Amino acid sequence: MKKRMFIVNHGTYPFNVLVCIGNKHKEIVKFIEKRKYKLSEEEKEKLWMTGEGRTVILLGGQTIIRIDIKKDFYPTLTHEVFHAVEFLFDKIGIKHSDSSSEAWAYQIEYLMGSILEKLKRK
Repeated sequence: MKKRMFIVNHGTYPFNVLVCIGNKHKEIVKFIEKRKYKLSEEEKEKLWMTGEGRTVILLGGQTIIRIDIKKDFYPTLTHEVFHAVEFLFDKIGIKHSDSSSEAWAYQIEYLMGSILEKLKRK
């Protein structure tokens, strides 16, 4: 798998997710700042990745998923998609409970499907 960087949306919700697979920290910062968002030093620090994956939410509300390229990164991607949905639902006020678990499951399915579709296309 080559490194990739692309944006997907949350479907019904008016928020996007930047997905970065195998990209270096400097490349991600440049991509974000080219889109007229000035990252603070705190946000730049949050974007550093020490493991196989990381999901952060910026002060402006943007969500970024970072994944390291390895042979089978899909389990890590699934883990990070959960965190992206967690940030979204925290932002819109949906707490995880028995009555909201189906909404969580559908949103995770939607976001993961959108990412996989983008990965297939390129």
